[in-house]
Amino acid sequence: MGVRPAGSKLIRRARGPGRAARCLAGLLAVLWSGTASRVAAQPFVVDPWRFGTRDNNSALAYCIDARDPDQPVARSIGRALAEALLLQPREYLMSADFRTADMSGEDMDNLYRVLIEHCDVVLGFKLVANAYPAWLTVTRPYYRSRYVYLTATPTWNRLSDLPVDAAIGATIGTAADMRLSQYLVAVGPDRAWSKYPMSSDEAALAAVVAGTTAAALVWAPTLWSLAQTDTRIASLTPLAPDPLPVSFADVGAILLTKQPFLRANLDQAIASLTADGTLAAILAQAKFPAEVVR
Repeated sequence: MGVRPAGSKLIRRARGPGRAARCLAGLLAVLWSGTASRVAAQPFVVDPWRFGTRDNNSALAYCIDARDPDQPVARSIGRALAEALLLQPREYLMSADFRTADMSGEDMDNLYRVLIEHCDVVLGFKLVANAYPAWLTVTRPYYRSRYVYLTATPTWNRLSDLPVDAAIGATIGTAADMRLSQYLVAVGPDRAWSKYPMSSDEAALAAVVAGTTAAALVWAPTLWSLAQTDTRIASLTPLAPDPLPVSFADVGAILLTKQPFLRANLDQAIASLTADGTLAAILAQAKFPAEVVR
């Protein structure tokens, strides 16, 4: 008995030309729908063939946003990841005209093009659940940092020291901002501070320095970065978040979902660099306000 050709059982059961044609059409429809869903899951790129394919198996190409406050730390982490994978580090600094602030629309299309043309992985993304499209995946975190409250009034030590009529400037959309909003709603208008929504951490810090607000709620790495060049920001007094808990966020890297092998190896490299103290040493040397995630 000879070997039966693949698919012959399906064709034999579909007796008659009409039924066979319908089965074949149905099979093609299923295959096409799967292809269409995969295509729709990623941004549209004009002339995708002009980007070509990066083929350098001896290097890890990692991208860093020039505007990220953790840029110096990310550069060291990128090099450490490449060395842990026995690859040459190849850094690409994304220019200021590449906008990733709102992570939507054109910004996501730009990110897709950068990943195709320049990067295996992009460093410096908060690992927020369900925040990224299906064509992106995230690594395990390589550090954890916090959101901090600051004031220009040195006699205040904690958030509860603020008078009820005080205003807090908070960057909108962060986990800490949402937690603060929930608290203010829960305590009611008679016991709640005013909250001024700010477009960025820089704007929130500028408001408290200018006296427009009594306190600012910002991402600690942003404070770390700006305090190095602005003495007014460096002189602000940190406030314990009482009666609120401390808000943390994990930071890692993103890459294309179609690269599961690279993602698995990056996760292993991060775990190894955490275990041997390399990441902790990078953070400590920079006096960076973060901790490793074990």
